[in-house]
Amino acid sequence: MADTIGVEKLLSEVKSYLHITWKDDNTDNNLKGFISRGMARLQDIAGVPSLDFITHDQPKSLLLDYCRYANSQALEMFEKNFESELLDLHLQYQLKEPQKLMTVSIAGTMAGHTKIIVSPGLDDGDSYVYKLGAELTPPGYFDICNFVNGYLIWDGSSEIEVTSGDEILIVEVDENNKAIRAGKTDVTVG
Repeated sequence: MADTIGVEKLLSEVKSYLHITWKDDNTDNNLKGFISRGMARLQDIAGVPSLDFITHDQPKSLLLDYCRYANSQALEMFEKNFESELLDLHLQYQLKEPQKLMTVSIAGTMAGHTKIIVSPGLDDGDSYVYKLGAELTPPGYFDICNFVNGYLIWDGSSEIEVTSGDEILIVEVDENNKAIRAGKTDVTVG
């Protein structure tokens, strides 16, 4: 069930959105029920245990519209009319992390170099970037991975100059440098 504090904070916004200017306990209780049920339904659609309905625009906007439909006794039409927005909400929370790349480091043919083997191969139009360091964190899905963010371009076959003890993070990016897949491994130096 939705938390009571969140419901109380949202009550005045829902009333304003629905142009309810009067003070009535029955109306407030009905709206609190709409808010609680709407929060639970949207969290279920997103596939997460909680959403931030106070500060995040997309969940909040959908909740306000859920309450509008519920208040108009047209709730059965909400999911049909907001199908694309609800799908976007679901995808946004389910695709937070890029898919995994299997990465293996083997000794390179030159001293101080490693050869990286990556699986699966690149999708059409995608390319690789990489980052070296200790305790690297993979990017989020569609995060920008470019030179400004410390990534270097890799052709997918050349050996990479490394330092023993480093990790290497390989990221498959689309044509806009947005992360699609990522994998990391400890480097093996030749």
